Amino acid sequence: MEYILMSIRARYAALILSGRKTLEIRKTAPKGLREGAEITVLLYESKREGGRGVIVGSFVCRNILPVTMNDVREVCRRACLNREELMAYAERPQRIPGAESSTAAPGGKIYAWSVEAPVTFEQPVLLQQVGVSCPPQSWRKLRAELVVEPRSI
Repeated sequence: MEYILMSIRARYAALILSGRKTLEIRKTAPKGLREGAEITVLLYESKREGGRGVIVGSFVCRNILPVTMNDVREVCRRACLNREELMAYAERPQRIPGAESSTAAPGGKIYAWSVEAPVTFEQPVLLQQVGVSCPPQSWRKLRAELVVEPRSI
């Protein structure tokens, strides 16, 4: 089993955990992802916009696909975004890890991560409980042996 820790704003975490949001949009995807691989994504509710700064739940991701212009309507519906929000996100420059802070990659390419079997944790989980000292900018892989699946509500 592969585990990913994903930072997400509280309003989107709530939509995922309620089952309404069935796609999560990101500018990157894990390299070397096996087709049909099942990833457990832990949701870190970022402190931005009133979030709690803890891991609040999880979901299973079985597909990560690039978004094409033909997919926009369906992607927006499933990601709980309007077209303008999706396009603005796609065009926003992406920071390049390890580069100077002012360096940004051109925007444009985005990925739709499938969201299945969302679980709200009975008790929030601290980052330190999964072997992490600070939240990721977007997402990061976790070492499986450090992840203990919390109980759901």
